[in-house]
Amino acid sequence: MRMLWRSVLVGTLAAFLGLMVLPVAALAGEAGPQMQDTLNAVIKKGEVIVGTFDFFPPWGFRDAQNNIVGMDVDIAKELASDDVLKVKLTLVPVPTTQDRINFLLSGKIDVAISNFTATLPRSKAITFTDPYVIDGIGVIFRKELKIGDWKDLNGKRVAVTTGSTGEILVKKQAPQAKLLQFDQASTALLAVQQNKADAQIEDYTYTVYHAGRDPKKSLDFIKQPLAFQPYCFGVRKFDQEWLNYMNFFIYRLHQSGKMKELYKKWFNADPRPVSPNW
Repeated sequence: MRMLWRSVLVGTLAAFLGLMVLPVAALAGEAGPQMQDTLNAVIKKGEVIVGTFDFFPPWGFRDAQNNIVGMDVDIAKELASDDVLKVKLTLVPVPTTQDRINFLLSGKIDVAISNFTATLPRSKAITFTDPYVIDGIGVIFRKELKIGDWKDLNGKRVAVTTGSTGEILVKKQAPQAKLLQFDQASTALLAVQQNKADAQIEDYTYTVYHAGRDPKKSLDFIKQPLAFQPYCFGVRKFDQEWLNYMNFFIYRLHQSGKMKELYKKWFNADPRPVSPNW
């Protein structure tokens, strides 16, 4: 009788423990297919695939030999170098701003390093690292228009890159602006240069760079950013080890002085502090 009671007790306990484990197992089963391990995959294959622009100087563009060069490309080279991952670097040109997310989700790239502004809507689809550069929204325009603020864009023909943070902001800050949408910043700038648009909303560093290189000296830019924005790397969700590694890599770039060195190389200026000043 005692043996029978012991058997019943053991069986009941086992069943109870099984019920406790079932919800955990079910949750693991649901999360399992979504989990990523890009860090070990990159090390195993000996290659990191970085998505970047090849049309957006000085972050990523083609040189005279058709090689992709720029600030983000230099950062990607640092990531793949012998001092960091010690793997081969493969650059994948990203055709549009939205394709940075599309390429990540489809697995075409391991990380997006492409002056990628972190926003809450974008964070629903992917995960952003800590910021590596603080940029802002700027305006480049034809000199005779003397644009100095958001309100001056009302009634003007304003070229924007479709899906960019600049497009979102100008709709809020200058609702009477006549928006002209382009897939790439370079074609939007060309519209301004050809007098098909009055101004272009783009990253502040972009406006500084191109106003200073306008061959006809007919362009100017607003001297202060109209809004600030953090540039981050983009990675897939549920990829915690890779995210941790990217964040530590960015930290090392700043602490070593390498980020400042690269920024001065491409912009001839010191970068803005990444940590906020409250």
